[in-house]
Amino acid sequence: DELDVDALSRRERQIMTVLYRLGEATAADVAQALKDDPGYHTVRVTLANLEKKGTVKHRRDGQRYIYTPAVERDRAT
Repeated sequence: DELDVDALSRRERQIMTVLYRLGEATAADVAQALKDDPGYHTVRVTLANLEKKGTVKHRRDGQRYIYTPAVERDRAT
């Protein structure tokens, strides 16, 4: 599978960039890494949308969700 970055919003692309850089992250980690500080809720909703699109996956760690890219960076077009 390939990731069509043109099909992603600006915010979704920013979040994917953070996830590729960090490898894995919580929504709070992603929110903190974004320069314009969109807030936890906004990042959480966007991560859920990215997961529906198949570009992000998560695993549970206690109460937290740890997100990782579902598509390798070199497969993003």
